[in-house]
Amino acid sequence: MGVHHDNSKVFMAFSDVTRLKILELLRSGEKSATAILEKVGGGQSTLSHHMKILTESGIVKARKEGKWTYYSMCEPGARFAKSLLQYLTVEVKTTLNDTLNDTLNEKRRLKTVKPFTIIVDTSCDLTPEFVKEHEIEVMPIPFVLDAEEHSEGYWQKISGKEFYDALGNGSVAKTSQINPDAFVKHFTQFAKQDRDVIYIILSSALSATYQSSQIALADVREEYPNCNIYTIDSVSATVITTLLVMNAVQKRKEGLSAEETAAFLEEKKNYLFGVFTVDDLMYLHRGGRLSKLSAIGGSVLGIKPILSINHDGSLSLKEKSRGRENSLKALINYMERSTAPGAVIENLLIPHTDCLEDAERLAAMVKESFEVKNLEFIFMCPVVGAHVGPGTVALVYESNISREEFEKKNYS
Repeated sequence: MGVHHDNSKVFMAFSDVTRLKILELLRSGEKSATAILEKVGGGQSTLSHHMKILTESGIVKARKEGKWTYYSMCEPGARFAKSLLQYLTVEVKTTLNDTLNDTLNEKRRLKTVKPFTIIVDTSCDLTPEFVKEHEIEVMPIPFVLDAEEHSEGYWQKISGKEFYDALGNGSVAKTSQINPDAFVKHFTQFAKQDRDVIYIILSSALSATYQSSQIALADVREEYPNCNIYTIDSVSATVITTLLVMNAVQKRKEGLSAEETAAFLEEKKNYLFGVFTVDDLMYLHRGGRLSKLSAIGGSVLGIKPILSINHDGSLSLKEKSRGRENSLKALINYMERSTAPGAVIENLLIPHTDCLEDAERLAAMVKESFEVKNLEFIFMCPVVGAHVGPGTVALVYESNISREEFEKKNYS
């Protein structure tokens, strides 16, 4: 079914009048999004929807230049679409030898693609089971709870419930960053093995971890100039990064190279959304996101902020709600505005900091407005949870509207 699902994307490119017009335009060469919009009409969000379908089909490719996006025909994708149509519409008699030859050819193709390792840090929410199953390397971001340092990775010495119970009982957690020396050691072992790597990192706007990785990578490349280590600034954190990792795992299964997968992730990350609300404003104050006076005043008034990760990876306040119920409704409203009408949510992840009941209530509210194919509740990692506190709940999903486009339309 995975193959058929991917093949269906090819035919979606041809199943709409506007997309056919766009394809005809691109036959004469590369066009900017603005030029296409002038020819086919409609709004920017509608065009983004069509271009997402065309690029996912493989027939069209996108190129970023500054703030502008340019589109052109992708010859390999077009050839594949032509051969796929012929394959599905021409009757052939397949022999056992044909089947064996096809299998051998696919195996030979996969052998030419160099396998690669996926690395994450613990600002990304993955279960130990997922990490083990998909052979993912983990770089722990240390945190300290009650003077005890935890640098072992995902929930190995303390469970999510124990961590948030401790915070609720007055314990204080502090986080730090991965230092460049740790990155040098980690990257060097892969460079020595001539192993390709994709490392998906906590947003550079939220932590200096990304900068540390770049310092280390520059040092490693002096000794191993041909090493292929691709660092992806996730411009996100927690479960938004989880979606990126899931995409990386899928592309690796499909036989893409590290370079191809990195390029895919750089584009994909712009369409992943995360919006959340917190229950206790004092955690935002301790993290430097809110003044003490505002935190105290907001708590007295029952103010619940709605926050999200911007397209540049920074955190911002979008609006304020009074009371928990209204804040959950505000999350739904944000999701409705940041997706196209009638959107189907392929993967909905709901991270929370030990408030499963509210997370389940939020999920039920989402299902009243959207068709959701896959839903998962996840304990938010301590690296982020330490700064938002118990009672935080979020919605994480992919849209066909980019974060930058959404922000310009709604918050500029």
